[in-house]
Amino acid sequence: MTLNNSETDTLVVGAGQAGVAMSEHLTRLGVPHMVLEKSRIAEAWRTGRWDSLVANGPAWHDRFPGMEFDDINPDGFVAKERIADYFAAYADKFNAPIHTGVEVKRVRRNLGRLGFSVETSAGRIEAQRIVAATGPFQRPVIPAIAPQDSGLTQIHSAQYRNPQQLPAGAVLVVGAGSSGVQIADELRRAGKQVYLSVGAHDRPPALTVTGTFVGGWECWAYGTRRRRSRGRST
Repeated sequence: MTLNNSETDTLVVGAGQAGVAMSEHLTRLGVPHMVLEKSRIAEAWRTGRWDSLVANGPAWHDRFPGMEFDDINPDGFVAKERIADYFAAYADKFNAPIHTGVEVKRVRRNLGRLGFSVETSAGRIEAQRIVAATGPFQRPVIPAIAPQDSGLTQIHSAQYRNPQQLPAGAVLVVGAGSSGVQIADELRRAGKQVYLSVGAHDRPPALTVTGTFVGGWECWAYGTRRRRSRGRST
């Protein structure tokens, strides 16, 4: 594929959730654009996360306008492969101008004229506007307190795939966001002794029964506030 000397009004970099959503909005508004994706649509969902990842919200919430998940309970949590397929199907629905296998190498603002010159693996593109939809979690963040002991197995959630990666023994999971909670639960179900380090935050985990959303947000937030109040008073 060659895109050399192509011109467009708006260039969207990345064809994940944000890139596909942006393309739908631009298409609906009649704005000429193209989307560049260095791999496949929603590739980070397919290969960049652990094997058992599911969305951290129910299907009725984590979807695009005008398109439901097929054969998924609206209160269920969708597996990552189904999410990636859903993104691709949504892009096909409105014939999104997505070019896969094209990597953006450099973006430069034009001197003396409007717009940007974009160097890609498929040639140079001129665009009036650029939308960076590459995602916020490109580089793992390792806490400074992490020990430097080479004999201690340490991996970031970005490198975690399944419990079989870890040697025998107890596991400390640092961080109780969506990744930490899901991974800790999987390790516990696999028979590991798990310790979950929880910092101060107000975002509640979803309360589920056999993978189905049943609420419980208010109770968690109330309990969090009470725990913090007790902590401040001591």
